[in-house]
Amino acid sequence: MTTAARPAPAGYTAVFGETGFNKYVGPVWQSPDKAEFLFDVGDIHLNGGQALHGGMAMALADIVMGCSVRDALEGATAMTISLNCDLIGPARLGDRIRGEATITRRTRSIVFISCALTVEGKPILTATGIWKILGTE
Repeated sequence: MTTAARPAPAGYTAVFGETGFNKYVGPVWQSPDKAEFLFDVGDIHLNGGQALHGGMAMALADIVMGCSVRDALEGATAMTISLNCDLIGPARLGDRIRGEATITRRTRSIVFISCALTVEGKPILTATGIWKILGTE
């Protein structure tokens, strides 16, 4: 069973292209103010129990936090060096997941960040991560 992806709300933009691993992940949309991310669960994202695969949820958290770090660094690049996730609820085919991230601390070389993924206001994943600042692009 498949479900057609819903269009993104007005003003939302895709966060990456359709190449490599990303073509299996997305689309992931980001709000105009860069505070919120949206993702629709498709059949390729499901596990054998017909719920969102945990690895896909973790990849989505990494994308949400990575994009948020990128936006905060204003031209510098960074990479994930630690990602801790707690899977706390299911998402099903056709569900729209909302992701939000908060930078909790930033030093000259490290960014600490947290993330929540929700479906209709119910949490499905919480995560914390550490990003290493690499330098300017």
